[in-house]
Amino acid sequence: MATLKRDSRLTSWQSTLCGGLAGVLSRSATAPLDVVKILTQVGTFHSKQGFLNAFPVLYRQEGLKAFWKGNLTACVRLFPYSAVQLTAYHKLTVMFMDDLGQIRQWQAIVAGSVAGMLAAVVIYPTDVVKTRLIVQNSMAPTYRGLVHTLCCVYYQEGFRSLYRGVSLSILGKI
Repeated sequence: MATLKRDSRLTSWQSTLCGGLAGVLSRSATAPLDVVKILTQVGTFHSKQGFLNAFPVLYRQEGLKAFWKGNLTACVRLFPYSAVQLTAYHKLTVMFMDDLGQIRQWQAIVAGSVAGMLAAVVIYPTDVVKTRLIVQNSMAPTYRGLVHTLCCVYYQEGFRSLYRGVSLSILGKI
């Protein structure tokens, strides 16, 4: 059994801010890899010559900015995702605690898994938007940003299209 103790060095707001900033920095640093990975997964012309050759092809076709397509959406997603996950995890661990404030390891694992799944479901539409923004050609864009993409997908394809593929994301959290 483990005993959970409150860390008084940072307030919960400071902890959330630090986690969010770390996530934004790491996401921005790895954005080119994510863009090329997604383009390779969907089989665009960028990836016809292989993963490594997709980098120079994308640069020649769409410029340096193309490596960060969808990055703002992904960064905006990090704060609410972290907030939902951390809040849910805290509530679940408190619910699983015994009278002495102890929790079993398997209960902590279940709490973390459920918190991750809940956060994934709440934030999933932003993943759909991010993917749509990445897949489009930045020289002739279909979507103009996060809100425009969200509205277009919702009004043209319906609410369910914002959650297409969510079950696979949830399985990844287990």
